[in-house]
Amino acid sequence: MHWIPMLHLAISLLALPWLANRHRDPIRLAAWWLLTALCPPASLLIYLLVGQEPRALPCPQPDSDDSFSLDRLIRSGCGAPRREHNRVELLHNGSNAYAALISALQRARRSVSNSYYIICDDRIGRTVCDILIRRARAGVQVRIIYDAFGSRCLKAQFLKRLRQSGIDIRPYAPVRFPWFTPSAMRRNHRKMVIVDSRLALLGGINLARYYLDGGEQGAWRDEHLAIEGEAALDLQRLFQADWRRAGGNDFTPDTPAMPPSGRSAVQIGWSGRGGSRKLLFDAFLSVILRAEREIRITSPYFMPPVELLQALRCAASGGVRIRVMIPTVSDSRLLDLVAESYIDDLLAAGVELYRYEEGFLHAKFLIVDDRLAAVGTANMDYRSLELNEEVTAFLYDRQLIQRLTHTFERDLKSCHPVSAANWHPQWWRRRTGELLRLGAPLF
Repeated sequence: MHWIPMLHLAISLLALPWLANRHRDPIRLAAWWLLTALCPPASLLIYLLVGQEPRALPCPQPDSDDSFSLDRLIRSGCGAPRREHNRVELLHNGSNAYAALISALQRARRSVSNSYYIICDDRIGRTVCDILIRRARAGVQVRIIYDAFGSRCLKAQFLKRLRQSGIDIRPYAPVRFPWFTPSAMRRNHRKMVIVDSRLALLGGINLARYYLDGGEQGAWRDEHLAIEGEAALDLQRLFQADWRRAGGNDFTPDTPAMPPSGRSAVQIGWSGRGGSRKLLFDAFLSVILRAEREIRITSPYFMPPVELLQALRCAASGGVRIRVMIPTVSDSRLLDLVAESYIDDLLAAGVELYRYEEGFLHAKFLIVDDRLAAVGTANMDYRSLELNEEVTAFLYDRQLIQRLTHTFERDLKSCHPVSAANWHPQWWRRRTGELLRLGAPLF
């Protein structure tokens, strides 16, 4: 009878690639494989009865009233209204973003609130921190939140220098072995700076030299925003909440007189705690389902939850043109394999897919019908939309959206279109990606 455990193990191992080829949702895949590993005979019978991949549900028809508009959705989840008076600048790469950041920091008079997923002790990190040190010595209140996992390579000496200069810097959600908690998986992925509660910068760019110099993948293509006006107050309020969670003393944000500085309508949405837990997921799902003509998406890690894939399929079947731009290579070979496992799903859904080839595409934005755009820190993947704490600016200014659309069209010139005719990955990459997809909600 010693052969029974070996047979049990063999069935479990053989079932995994077979199930991975039939179930695209990693949650369903994990559940069926666990059942197979626990009891192969019973799982086979149950699978034959109820386990086949369900057919795609009919696409819901979005109602015509405004009861579930994006504005109302964000107000209910975050309490952030649509702000009408802002001046917004698109910062298309690290060079523009760092130039705008340095200029804003040098003009700070009262406070600077910084939140970064990654801060590197390199020439970019040191340059920005040197400016922050000078502003702190000049009497400006400087606060910094860094994610304890994303910035895990920061040395104590780097942090000590900042603290000795009067800067209050705090790690977000330190991971201390062996006292892991469920919140250890929830990282603060925001990248935002708020100066004097009236000027804010946010987007995909951390403090690291590779946003300027490039890396193994080549140049980094990213997107960032500079927002001056009323929307900066909402970002300051968000930072204040994060600051309390990081153990900082509560503070009263600056409330400067805010004369109209522009006419761009902006609404800040974020995922965090409580009612905003899945706000960005719900917001993206809502605008995709309400699209009428065209959707453009750019994301470095495209591993969307199954509901988002279903929404894209629904939009495409309704005649909406959908174009998705992803990198050919990212900064993680593991994530590249997982992302490739979604290509067949996207093509089957009627999505036009493009792979960016001039470096690493790290930009994260969404454009719907030339009337709405979203630029922020959230990737189109499980981690960003269901676990991480993210922030996104929703833009309603048509001229601004048109400029972002021109950026998308320009980036397309650096892309290779992917179709069923030319997408033939090596068998081992396809199978490995399908197996790794089991962990998509964790990556």
